[in-house]
Amino acid sequence: MSSNTKKKKSRTSFGATAPPFIDYLQDILRRYPDGGQILKELIQNADDAKATEVVFIHDDRSYGTESLWTDELGKYQGPALYAYNNAAFTDEDWEGIQMAGRSVKRNDPNKVGRFGIGFNSVYHITDVPSIFSSDHLGMMDPQEKIFGQRNSGFLWSLDDAKHQKALIEMHDQFQPFRDIVSFVGRKEWSTVINEDQHFDGTIFRFPLRKEASDISDNLYDSDRVVELFDSFIADADLNLLFLKNVTSVSLKHINIYGAVKTRLEVKSSISTDVVLESEDDSIIESSTRFKVITLNSEDHKETKWLLTTCTMKEGNVEHLDSLAKKLSFFPQVDLAFPCGEKRDSSESRLSCFLPLPNNESNNTGLPVYINACFGLTDNRREIKWQEEDQQHDEHAVWNELLMKEVLPQAYIMIIQDAINLAQQDNLPVSSVYDLWPDIAQIKHKRKWYAVALDVLDHLFRQNVAVLSLAKDEREFITPSEAVFPCNGATSSDILAAIKRTLVSCGENLVTLPGSVASAINEAYPHLDTLKHVTPAFIRGSLRRIDVHTISKHDKLCLLEFILSDGKYRELEGLQLLPLDDGSFRSFTDREEDTALIDSNTFPRVLLPFCKHLFIPNDLRPACSAHLKELARENIFKVINIDAKRVAEYTKRFLPQDWKQMSKGHVTWDVSSNQHPPLEWLQEFWTFLNTHFKELSHFIGLPLIPVSPLSVSQPVSLATLEQKTTLIFQKRKQMILPEKITELVNKLGGTAVRENDWLKHEDLDSYVLCPSPMSVMKVLVNLDSQNLIRDLKTASHGAREELKDYLSRLDCLSVTEKDVLSKLPLFQTMNGSCAAAQSKQAVLLMSGLKVPTDFPMPDSVVRCATEADRSLLQLLKVKLLDTAEAAHLLIGCIESRACRREDTEKIMTWILQNGAILFSQNETLKHRCKDLSFIEVNGELKKPSAFFDPRIKTFKVIFESDFFPPPLYTGTSQMLQSLTDLGLLNKEVDVSPEHFLHAATLIDKAHVDSQTEALNRAQVLLKMLDTNDLFKFSPEQPHRINMLKWIPCTKPGNDKTYGNDTSQRSCFFCPDETRHSDYEDIVEHVMPLGTFSDRVSSQLGLKRLPPPEKVIENLSALTSKAQKMTDPNTNVDFKRKLHSIYKHMQDHINEFARKMKKDTHWLWSHDQFVSPQDLVLDYPRNLDLSSYIRKVPNEFLPYKKLLQEFGLKTLLSDQEIVGILHSIQKTIEETQQPFASSSEVKVSIEILKWLWKEKKTVQDDIPVPVLIQGEQHTLKPLSTAVFCDVSKNGLNEIKYSQEEVHVVHEDITKAAAEWFNIRFLSTYILDPELVGIEQFGQSEPITTRIKNILKEYDEERDLFKEIIQNAEDAGAEACKFLVDLRVHKDSPESLIDPGMALCQGPCLWAFNNEQFTAEDWNNIVRVGSASKENKVEKIGKFGLGFNTVYHVTDVPSILSGNSLLILDPNVTHLTKHIKHKTNPGLKLDLSKQHLFHCFPGQFGPYERIFDCNFRSQSPPEPYPGTLIKLPFRNEEEAIMSEISEKVFNKQQIITFQQHFTNNSQTHLLFLKNINMLSLQSISNNASTPPRDNEIETVFNVSKTTESTMRIPDESSVSKQQQAEKALMKLDGKCKEVIDCCTVNIVQITSQQSGETEVQSWLLYNCFGTHKSLQIALQENKQAKFSLPVGGIAVPLQKNPGTGKLAPLQTDLVGQAFCFLPLSIHTGLPVNVNGTFAVTSNRKGLWESGVKHEWNKALLEDPVVTAYISALSALKKSLKTSNWKHIVIIPFGLTERK
Repeated sequence: MSSNTKKKKSRTSFGATAPPFIDYLQDILRRYPDGGQILKELIQNADDAKATEVVFIHDDRSYGTESLWTDELGKYQGPALYAYNNAAFTDEDWEGIQMAGRSVKRNDPNKVGRFGIGFNSVYHITDVPSIFSSDHLGMMDPQEKIFGQRNSGFLWSLDDAKHQKALIEMHDQFQPFRDIVSFVGRKEWSTVINEDQHFDGTIFRFPLRKEASDISDNLYDSDRVVELFDSFIADADLNLLFLKNVTSVSLKHINIYGAVKTRLEVKSSISTDVVLESEDDSIIESSTRFKVITLNSEDHKETKWLLTTCTMKEGNVEHLDSLAKKLSFFPQVDLAFPCGEKRDSSESRLSCFLPLPNNESNNTGLPVYINACFGLTDNRREIKWQEEDQQHDEHAVWNELLMKEVLPQAYIMIIQDAINLAQQDNLPVSSVYDLWPDIAQIKHKRKWYAVALDVLDHLFRQNVAVLSLAKDEREFITPSEAVFPCNGATSSDILAAIKRTLVSCGENLVTLPGSVASAINEAYPHLDTLKHVTPAFIRGSLRRIDVHTISKHDKLCLLEFILSDGKYRELEGLQLLPLDDGSFRSFTDREEDTALIDSNTFPRVLLPFCKHLFIPNDLRPACSAHLKELARENIFKVINIDAKRVAEYTKRFLPQDWKQMSKGHVTWDVSSNQHPPLEWLQEFWTFLNTHFKELSHFIGLPLIPVSPLSVSQPVSLATLEQKTTLIFQKRKQMILPEKITELVNKLGGTAVRENDWLKHEDLDSYVLCPSPMSVMKVLVNLDSQNLIRDLKTASHGAREELKDYLSRLDCLSVTEKDVLSKLPLFQTMNGSCAAAQSKQAVLLMSGLKVPTDFPMPDSVVRCATEADRSLLQLLKVKLLDTAEAAHLLIGCIESRACRREDTEKIMTWILQNGAILFSQNETLKHRCKDLSFIEVNGELKKPSAFFDPRIKTFKVIFESDFFPPPLYTGTSQMLQSLTDLGLLNKEVDVSPEHFLHAATLIDKAHVDSQTEALNRAQVLLKMLDTNDLFKFSPEQPHRINMLKWIPCTKPGNDKTYGNDTSQRSCFFCPDETRHSDYEDIVEHVMPLGTFSDRVSSQLGLKRLPPPEKVIENLSALTSKAQKMTDPNTNVDFKRKLHSIYKHMQDHINEFARKMKKDTHWLWSHDQFVSPQDLVLDYPRNLDLSSYIRKVPNEFLPYKKLLQEFGLKTLLSDQEIVGILHSIQKTIEETQQPFASSSEVKVSIEILKWLWKEKKTVQDDIPVPVLIQGEQHTLKPLSTAVFCDVSKNGLNEIKYSQEEVHVVHEDITKAAAEWFNIRFLSTYILDPELVGIEQFGQSEPITTRIKNILKEYDEERDLFKEIIQNAEDAGAEACKFLVDLRVHKDSPESLIDPGMALCQGPCLWAFNNEQFTAEDWNNIVRVGSASKENKVEKIGKFGLGFNTVYHVTDVPSILSGNSLLILDPNVTHLTKHIKHKTNPGLKLDLSKQHLFHCFPGQFGPYERIFDCNFRSQSPPEPYPGTLIKLPFRNEEEAIMSEISEKVFNKQQIITFQQHFTNNSQTHLLFLKNINMLSLQSISNNASTPPRDNEIETVFNVSKTTESTMRIPDESSVSKQQQAEKALMKLDGKCKEVIDCCTVNIVQITSQQSGETEVQSWLLYNCFGTHKSLQIALQENKQAKFSLPVGGIAVPLQKNPGTGKLAPLQTDLVGQAFCFLPLSIHTGLPVNVNGTFAVTSNRKGLWESGVKHEWNKALLEDPVVTAYISALSALKKSLKTSNWKHIVIIPFGLTERK
């Protein structure tokens, strides 16, 4: 083939080719200039990703180059710019970032530009951008120099093991990302890479270009980054203005040392308090709200913006609709206006979500900033317009349509919304005018001048009220309303007055800024129509002149005219209000401008003090009628006087001299013109009887005449007082005795005379009826000190008269009793007057009386009359009979308060009357017996110290000092009384003292005269043998034992005395002598003798030898045993041992006290040992040989003795446990209280034996526990815990104030449970075990709940029941949250491993009121309606709350410092709940350590409805109530005895939809709750969840738009009467409804981005007929609530007038019992009532008394509410154009 042919063939390949990618990038960089726009592109991408936070970081640090992926990356380890946002890359984003210039989101109108051409502007800064987000880290290398040819980047995946290893081990390569991840993500790099394998955010890294490259020769150093930041800061406050998601942007700098400095932080926040939205019938959809931009750099700046968003609805502009679909643009324009600061309009410019460059083409000259989805030029710096070369450019056409069709609508909307906000005081009025385009500033801007004219044209054509009235700048009118003509019939004199007034003043009604006036002149279509005169215009004119120059006649004419249009509020400040004295006041709210209007019902004669305040009587009827209407509307201080006003003004305008009397009486001088006329008082009482059932409003007013009414004489008037001291002399056929009347007046009270007109049903509360009770009340209300003083000065007769009168009282209150007890009405025994307080009284009325001359204490008063007795009994004063009075006299003698002669007088009287007194009072007899009143030789003695002088043998034996003196033995009665008091008259009564006297003689005589001593001893022994005389007091045995008077033999080691009588006749003390019967046990140590049994008994010679002697004898025997050859074969030795051991065992207690436990006295084979070293026997299966040996068999009979002295026996469980106590004691007695290994081993073996043998241990036994590192000791079981938690729990023990120890690790869990050793987790929790109370039939709790769920058979009932309980608690908000997270915390972090089952998806319910103590009690009562007797409550904790068990088995409630967890199945809290009767725990959350020990348990609560356990130390009480309902899973359903239903994700969604679909009307009739919401958290959300992870699914709120009083005054009166009657039934009935007010409410619901607003007329009232009667009467069959009925009428806004009217709808009404019932009424309205519903709220009772109640409600309050609602609608509409037929229930079936 020829060369030509070849050349020809080579040219056949033809067509355009793509430039190299580097060339493409260079072209982009030429079009996208370097600067702040780069950062804006990155913010824009973050906003599209729905990020809320963006952080730019300028990092000056350089990193190592040793461990790199490839050496070529070393030069990119230097300073860099980072861009972080908190949204993660999607797969689509990873794809899009690789498609330079081709946005994968270009068909998504929600995205501004995801990684399109704009992103490539970052190549101004860097050659190698890298991205770390979601599951990957990627580097881009367009030059293909790093990763090889044709490899323009590399992607590391976090789920790739090789990549994971590189990311962790290549420290230098990834250290930049490691540092920034830690800085912004607050997580360790290793956690993100190895554990999470996911980064929940995005980090761009742009290494600064240090050398020229193929991409660009633009070098970037730190100064260039500073410039970049500076250019961004210039627009900082505008950058967040129109973004959808990003609310925070910050610029940070990290220097080479790692120090961080924040250069800028700008944040935005949307106010949700004020949101204005467009009408549904508008062609646009708009919303206006405030947005606050906060800028923190070197200075703090905060700008508040008014932001309006306006979208043209589809179907209104066809071309706009088609282009929107084609270009994927939104037909939306946003306007922003800076509030509170005056900005130059030249600064305003365009934005396409982010501000466009600040140049002439983007500056509009308008006062608002404009944002829209504009069609932009390629470099995104300007918007396109239809220029000559772009006539058909679709983007330019789109922009023109936005300006023509959407912008005017948005502009009108922002002005209208600004006016609304100004009227609500949310915006200065000046800002409304600042919004108007300034024509002067934009005339030179052709495009924007035309836009401004178009906006004004729309504004005026729509006749928008945009002009502010001069009199009230917040009242706006349209330009056409500025002035209007005075049309209609007007009288000539009024017209003349108007003419004269207008001549003297200007005509302008409104004042406008110049710019607004220019705009009106420029664009208003009919300027010639703007001049008019109206009453409003006249009012405005009058404000500009001095009205004093106008004549009285003209003033009255002008007043009638300016009143004629009924705009009474516009009269404010005009001094045209006429008074009867010819003066004029101003229409204001000031007190000095008050004007009163009287009526036939309330004539001005009732207020003689206020005659100067009434309007003239001769006003024209029209003027007078208008003023009365003005007063009815409660405008200004023009008042139609009524009963309330009469009461108020009577108090306020009392004569000055009356006011100066704070209490008591005033003087009424009828002849004085400063005092009211004579007829006033009688008229006033007539008025009181007509209009007031109670006189409480008139307390302090002088209305009670004390003296007769007289024209000539001043009259004394008493004031009404709550604590009255007024009492009628005669009333209701009762008369106050004259002497009592005089005394009452003397004491400070006032006796009032009755007259014919002084009557009132409440008068008896202030002037008491004459009676003892009333006199008592007067005394109580008087000053107590003055009362006592005056009563003391009164005569004795007056006091007796008062005492006699008061004695008729049946009872006394506490206060009355206190006052009466302080009054000196009684007499002491010496005759002086005294009060009864703290006293006793002696009866002196009959029988034996105490002589009055006896020295009785002053604490005793006389009870001499029946009046005394009655009053003293009322005062609970103890009445003493004669014997009791004698007690007091004895007390005086005992206390030495009596003289000797008084004592003798008293005691001779008592002895003489002893037969009577002692028979009446045995105690008196005992006291006299113990009283030392008989004086002998200067010493006082008791009667029992003397012998009866009538016994001759005593006369021979004793001296005269041993007998009572003659003063007390004068009569036989006295001697008998002395005998009764213990006078000795028998030999057996001889005291030990006398016996001691005789024994002392023997002791002294036996040395000198042994025979005499022996004879005297024999006599005494003979006396002892015939009488039991030897009874010693505690101190006497020592004395008798010190005397040697007992004859007996001496003790000795051997029997050597034989029959030697001289040895046997020695004298010994009784204590050292014993009977010979004790020879075997004490023969070596005590003298022995043989005596009769009686003498032995008397002298105690057969009493047990002292243990010390027996021990001493045993010691002597022990010594002898050492000398024996073979003690075991010595019969005598063994016999004596057995005798001693038997004696010791028989008297074990004495020897236990005297003998040490470790004494070696028990013979064991070949030696004496201590019993505590031996054991009786070992128990089965328990070997204790290493601890103790057995006792010899021959001494087994003395087991009890041996045990007492420490012998260990394991024949009983107590003895086994005793070893533990013994070991514990041994340990405690050592210097180092640590147990040895053998002691620990024995202790553990014993405990294991007790457990295996299933021995129940009652005592607080010692158990081995761990102390001080690895040491052990024994501590009481009650202080031990079994370690079942992590080391955190052990740390809690260290700081515990309670003594707590961890039990030895060899004690198993089963053994610990057997011994009831607490688990450490239970100790830390310290829970309160909660029982569930049942009502009704007895059955298991789970069965009871299951039966309740059958009644409440619909799961969605749960929401209504929780709302109902929140309403009853007084909450204002009730919120729900469906939480799909699954928390996989370790079992150790939970309070019980069983709780792991309910750590999955759950439903949260919140309200903003805390539980009360009563709520905690009621919540656990199953089957009882705990609120059924509370009329203000509509729910039942006991029944309805149990609907939660439809979805869960373990509900929990958090409120205040308490967390209640219920587990009726006892399957989740088995560690802590031991009995099914207490299936719940109540935790005290004020203990901080709970959150440290159980973080997994409390973690799910974090940030759920502001619950913050972790951030508060100590945690504050939760300020509301938070209910957690974990959804039942499959494992729980298998174990549950309540329900088998499992809630998976689909069932949860269906359950959630039940609420969202049926909750729009829940708030309609509720009193407290005005907001409901439902939110959700997805299963992949974090813990705690971030704000953007909590999605609001549904929200509904209720606001009261306006209120009005029901029009019919008769209905008002009936309602008030019913309310008053019901107040007696329950004082809280006012909390349920406002029976005299009609409310217009607005219910706003938001769901799926759509907002629906409904308006309702709402009225509730009380029944006044049959239902009221049923409620007030007691009914044993049923307890009814308040008789309430209500109506809710749907409303709509009239597009013409803007007023609300009945909604033309096909609404099928529903029945409510404050919450909706499943009952349709067939009415066009919703009906509310306190119906008697079935227990599950599914239907109404249709039989019995409850059916009668429901029927009465429908016929009584429901009908009343219906009619009142119709009347209120009629009044509010004021036009006949609207028909009420829509809500009148025609055509209802008979059944309905």
